Amino acid sequence: MKLENKNIRKQIIKLAWPAILEMMLHTLVWTADTAMVGRLNPVAISSVNLSSQIMFTVSNILGAFGIGATAMVSRYIGSKDRQRAEEIASQAVGFSILIGLSVGILGIFSTDTLFKWIVNDTEVINQGTMYLKIVYIGAIFLIPLMVGNAVLRGAGNTVIPLVAAAFANVFNIIGDYLLIFGKFGFPEMGVKGAAIATGSAQIVGALVTFFFLIRGKSGIKIDIVKIFVFKLESLKKLIKLSVPAIFEMFMNEGSRLVSSFWIAQLGTVAFAAHSLAVAAESISFMPGLGFAIAATTLVGQNLGSENVEKAELSAKKSTEYGVFFMGLIGIVFFVFPFQIMRLFSTDLKTVGLAAQCIRVGAFEQIPMALGMVMSGALKGAGDTRGPFKISLITNLLVRMPLIFIVVFIIKGHIAYVWAITAFQFLVEGTLMTIRYKKGNWKKIKIE
Repeated sequence: MKLENKNIRKQIIKLAWPAILEMMLHTLVWTADTAMVGRLNPVAISSVNLSSQIMFTVSNILGAFGIGATAMVSRYIGSKDRQRAEEIASQAVGFSILIGLSVGILGIFSTDTLFKWIVNDTEVINQGTMYLKIVYIGAIFLIPLMVGNAVLRGAGNTVIPLVAAAFANVFNIIGDYLLIFGKFGFPEMGVKGAAIATGSAQIVGALVTFFFLIRGKSGIKIDIVKIFVFKLESLKKLIKLSVPAIFEMFMNEGSRLVSSFWIAQLGTVAFAAHSLAVAAESISFMPGLGFAIAATTLVGQNLGSENVEKAELSAKKSTEYGVFFMGLIGIVFFVFPFQIMRLFSTDLKTVGLAAQCIRVGAFEQIPMALGMVMSGALKGAGDTRGPFKISLITNLLVRMPLIFIVVFIIKGHIAYVWAITAFQFLVEGTLMTIRYKKGNWKKIKIE
């Protein structure tokens, strides 16, 4: 048993650490744009931030199609049916290319209307529209990149997605520097340069991922000739598994977006403090995401090999590690909130409010880790409906109504909003654990 525990631990760490670094690098793509554009003017900052938020939301929602691919590929890899795994992988990639094309084309033609609906500032509309249209070209490759990486994770490879993210980030940062400021003979293009760099970086990341998928040296191979030769039954199963995950992501991203609009009503300083605290929080949950990916892959593979006991052990150990590392982050948030927020701003009033927010946010870390990893384990087993239902409950019955009361009825302190979020994660983590403990996920068949 000790040997098995040791092997499971090695597998989890091997899968989790590249995934954690990859997620951090994806966050840096948008951070690099914001940091460099931040040296231009307020219009440029607003344009890039708003555009990035739109693009980030759209890509996260539709990229959740990869959840079904991970679940199916991991199951077939576990059962040693590599031919079936590669068939599913090829179909998932082919369908994601169609999704990417649809998103890119629709986005390019709808951006003007969207910006005019959201903001009134003509300069922000002009620059934001230009930025988003260019980045939407990259989105044609971004969705397939996300699904291709999900396929690799299902096969047990989290290193290649990290490599792709690293190439994309280096390309993006260098491109930002050259094109925003016009260095080394390149034209000074400002916001347009940031967009070209970001869109191109997405293409570079996709090319790296597909290079390894087509070569087949990364644990799984896709057949480029067959990616658009869809088998109806396989595609229906992929879509059936992925749609709840897409709706779950839509619910989570949508509620965050609406909450942000509401929180803005508490005043400029409160909203700025909230934004800074969210920036710190976004880094804190990377360990949870990493161990959730490990749980998804290992639960799927072990169920595929009909080793339910090992699947349970994988989920248990992944949860323990996620809770441990995010618990440490919670302690740091609680003890050093002001020092952390000083890294994000020099405005002491804003920093003081933000520090109060992340001190409250310290209490959400362990429940968040629990919810993330349990959700990952359920999805790895093919239970994507459960996490969606739980997300629906916690967002519509907890988060949204309580934040509405704080903002519009009692006009409370911004820290109250963070207390609500911590409570939401507590409910979510509890419900995910209950669903997992029921054990119905052990009986799910993926044919």
